[in-house]
Amino acid sequence: VMRCETAAQADQCRALLSAELAKVYEAYSREVRGSLVLRGFPASWSEKGLKFVFAPFGGLASVALEEEIPAESADPTPVRLAYVKLRNESAMEKAVSNLHQTKVGDGDLVEDCVVSCQHWHLRGWSDGGLHVAFFVDQLAMTRRPLEAEPGPEDREIFVQNLPLQYMNRQQLQEYFEGFGEVEDLHLVTSLYSDEPTGEGYVRFRSHRDAQRCIEALTPSSPEEADPMDLTGAWSESERALQRKENCYRFNLIAELVGADGSGLQRLKTDAKLQSIWVMAESLQQKDKTAPPLRGRQMHIVARAPDEAHAKAFKELLERTLEDIHAKIADRIEKRRRKAEAAAAAEKAESAN
Repeated sequence: VMRCETAAQADQCRALLSAELAKVYEAYSREVRGSLVLRGFPASWSEKGLKFVFAPFGGLASVALEEEIPAESADPTPVRLAYVKLRNESAMEKAVSNLHQTKVGDGDLVEDCVVSCQHWHLRGWSDGGLHVAFFVDQLAMTRRPLEAEPGPEDREIFVQNLPLQYMNRQQLQEYFEGFGEVEDLHLVTSLYSDEPTGEGYVRFRSHRDAQRCIEALTPSSPEEADPMDLTGAWSESERALQRKENCYRFNLIAELVGADGSGLQRLKTDAKLQSIWVMAESLQQKDKTAPPLRGRQMHIVARAPDEAHAKAFKELLERTLEDIHAKIADRIEKRRRKAEAAAAAEKAESAN
C-alpha cells in the first residue's frame, strides 16, 4: 500500500511495480520453472562445483544460487540451494535418480557432501509434498487385452514422440486432419514446467479416420520401428470413460475405484498418499479440494509426501492396471468359449 499525492504519481508507481514484477517473472521462467533443485551442498561450492556434479548428465544450461530458511526449522540460519537446468532435458530423470540423497564430490576441488536433488514442482508445498498426475495412457500396459477388436466407439488415439521441435500446435492439428476431421487435440504438459511433453490425445469424428491414423503410425515390421518415431495407440482413457459400452464390455473405472471407494482407499494407503483423485471432464468431482483438471481424458492425481512416494505410486498404479487388464482378458476368453460352445450346440442341433 502506498500513499500518492496525485493520480499521475499513482500511475507512475503502478508502472514501476509492473516493470519490477515483469523482471521477477522473467527470472522465474528463465531460472526456476522446469528446473532441478539441489540442496545440501556446502558454502565452499561455487558454480564450478555444480558444473562438476552435473557434467555426467550433459552439463548445465543455467544455474541460479539462492538461500532459503528450511520450513519448520528451529534454526533460522539460511541454507543454500541451486536451481539447475540441464542442456539435455531428457537427462533430468537420470540426474534425480543418481544424485538424490547421494554423496558427491571429489574430496579435492569439490568438497564431499550428501545432496538432495529433486524436480521443481508447479504444485509443491514447503513440507516437500507435491501433486503428481498420470494419464492412464502414460502408464505401462503390459497386459492390455489385444484380443478385443477396436469398434466404432473407438475414435481417440494416444500419440507419443510428437515432433514439437519442428511443429507447433496448429501444424500438428493440420497433420492429423490429413487423416480426417479432428474433434479435439490435447497436448499433455509437464508437471514441472507446464510445457508440452511430446504426448497427447487426438480425437477424430469417426472410427474410420482414427483407424487410418493408427495404421499410418504403426510400422509394418518391428525391425523398422525407431524409439523416437511418432507412434499412436487406441486411447485407454476413452475406453475407461465409456464404462461398459467399450470394446471390452468392462467398466475399468468401477474396478479401479471400487463400489464403495475401497479401491482408491487401498491405493492411497499402500502408496502412503495424502489424497487421491480420479479425474476427467465427464467425471463429476464432488471434492472441492481437488486440483484443476489437466485434460478431458482420464487421469489419476495424488498428493504425495515426496518424489520417492510419487514414483512408488506410479508403479502401484501400473500393477493395478495390469491386474484389471488380466481380469478383462479372462472375461473375454470366457465369452469366446461360451460363444463357441453355443455355436457348436446349434450346429449339432441342426445336424439332427
